[in-house]
Amino acid sequence: MSADHETSPAKDVEPRPSPFAPFRRRDFRILVAGQSLSTLGDMVYLVALPFVILGAGYATSGLSLTLTGFGVARIVTALPGGALADRFGARLVMLCADLARCAALTTLTVAAVRGAPALGHLVVTGIVLGACEGAHIPAYRSITPALVPDAELTAANSIGIAANLFANVIGPPIGGALVALVAPWPAIGADAFSFAVSALALLAIHRAPAPPDRPGTAGSGSLLGFVRSSPLYRTVLLMTAVLGASVGGTLEVALPVLTRTRPELGPAGYGWLMAALGIGMLGGGASAGALTRGRRQGPLVIATLAVNGGLLAALPHVGGLLPMAATMAVVGALDGVLAVLVMTATQRMPPPRLLARAQGLISLVTFAMFPVSVAAAGLVLGRWSPAAMFHLTGLGFGAVAVCGIASRSLRRL
Repeated sequence: MSADHETSPAKDVEPRPSPFAPFRRRDFRILVAGQSLSTLGDMVYLVALPFVILGAGYATSGLSLTLTGFGVARIVTALPGGALADRFGARLVMLCADLARCAALTTLTVAAVRGAPALGHLVVTGIVLGACEGAHIPAYRSITPALVPDAELTAANSIGIAANLFANVIGPPIGGALVALVAPWPAIGADAFSFAVSALALLAIHRAPAPPDRPGTAGSGSLLGFVRSSPLYRTVLLMTAVLGASVGGTLEVALPVLTRTRPELGPAGYGWLMAALGIGMLGGGASAGALTRGRRQGPLVIATLAVNGGLLAALPHVGGLLPMAATMAVVGALDGVLAVLVMTATQRMPPPRLLARAQGLISLVTFAMFPVSVAAAGLVLGRWSPAAMFHLTGLGFGAVAVCGIASRSLRRL
């Protein structure tokens, strides 16, 4: 999107199709079903993985090494995965990623049935899964605009995000039940099966043509040129980096420490707070298509950032489990709405030939900021109380909201 296009007079708000209109699209229904099932399998696998590694007699360093391999590989392949999707098609990249993950998990399942898998096998599997996920995500985010009309894109993203969040909620209990009642290996096999079904679903999708160029996007010949010409995209990258550098450490490090220091909370309280966050995200993601219909999305993004920043900064000072859970549920709901709005906006910014690469760059920033956030939380908690991390995160949200107010392109979105 060129700078001229972004500073042009504001357009009318988008049409108001039904929030369920994307369900009329056969290929979209198949895509959501297949991807939701593979997400469910991932959640089942993540519960089983620690029990496979620790049950095989490896130290916690084995689990750390496997997860590190996954995380690094995911970072490395985000941009190349987007480039491959732009060059050869998003569906083909997603299909290859699903087949590779199915093969890797099938071999690990066989090894687990026979006995304790070798640590090297576990680490290599983690690397394969991370590399495939890094390539898969930008391809997945770039295929939806080719399957639904632009007017239905917000509703389609709302449905897709909600379906994946639902899988995130129900997957861990299923994985825990499989591990507790049978053994870890059926959970790994279930994930392999989910990728096989997802691959079949992708094969059933008709070859989707690239969406047409939108006004103001045709002049961007490279990803770097697009980034330089799009103030709105640069604002989104900044938002992703700032929030990514704070949120992960706040939820994964500061919140557990906070609940541990509060006698009325403890480990069970942490679980309930995270459950409230997940349920809120599911509700927000599912309702975003209806809530934002006919409204300008830029002001909604700015307001969501500002409110969430205030809620997170105030959370350590909220008394009692129920009020804290209610606060987390609201934070989650606003995050769900924000995820839909930002994804839709970033799908509309670049020319179609750069769409997957633009999504890959956002994924790269997201993946890279998580370890930064966790490390930053460790440093903050080493000097101050957990509340300080929440205050810093709230300031980060507020700073991004101020940047949004200063960005004419975001205000007029």
